[in-house]
Amino acid sequence: MSYIAWYTLYMDAVKYKHGGGYSAEIKDAAIQLRKSGRTHREIASELKIALGSAHLWTTGIVLSDVQKIAIFKRRHHHKFTPEEKALVLGRLRKAALEARESDDDLINKIRSFYNQNGRIPLKRELNSLKIFRERFGSWNNAISLAGFNPNPVLFAKKFIAKDGHKCDSFTEKIIDDWLHKRGISHDRSIRYGATKMTVDFFIKPNIAIEFFGLAGVQKKYDSIILRKRALCEKLNWRLIEIYPRDVFEDKRLPELLRFD
Repeated sequence: MSYIAWYTLYMDAVKYKHGGGYSAEIKDAAIQLRKSGRTHREIASELKIALGSAHLWTTGIVLSDVQKIAIFKRRHHHKFTPEEKALVLGRLRKAALEARESDDDLINKIRSFYNQNGRIPLKRELNSLKIFRERFGSWNNAISLAGFNPNPVLFAKKFIAKDGHKCDSFTEKIIDDWLHKRGISHDRSIRYGATKMTVDFFIKPNIAIEFFGLAGVQKKYDSIILRKRALCEKLNWRLIEIYPRDVFEDKRLPELLRFD
């Protein structure tokens, strides 16, 4: 059993123990939905129950071949939301514009970013790595053609923030410097209670800030995220989760790091 499935069943057991168990009607509905050919995830979503409960209550129900085929078709038929459609169209328009841009136009993008920010951009900040690789062979080649040296600090094992804190990644340094610039006192690598797990940034008395840079990339990493969420709930800490998109694309740090 995976950690996620185990944790779901455990939380269900805790909920039931404290008088929050699901009603018999909910369980019967889950059974009927499974018999009608619904997946466990569809049942959990429709009835607003845990995925582990949907599995547990419908154990032993065998689906027909017709139902299995229907599930397969549903899984491979993605319906785009208006937001997803807009995102895809935006990317297509951007790709079309980039295809018409000259090499000089692309190089000038790097120079323009440097003039505005006082440093060379990261790959994801221009969100155009593919076109730079196709035109110039690599991102570092493009940086060199723009007249700059690829920033060696990006490839070091540790990054030193302006307040002296050692950070494990360049993005953590950006967050640390953001807090420092605004006079927000914070500590690094504070343990979650008596565990060996540490939080990226901690603001007294109870604010934990985590940069989840590998979310959705590694299963083990995702299980760690679940554990940290559970520990924050247990310790009565407020958890602020930051993802790469928040820093480099949507630039949501001011919104996420509000403490009023």
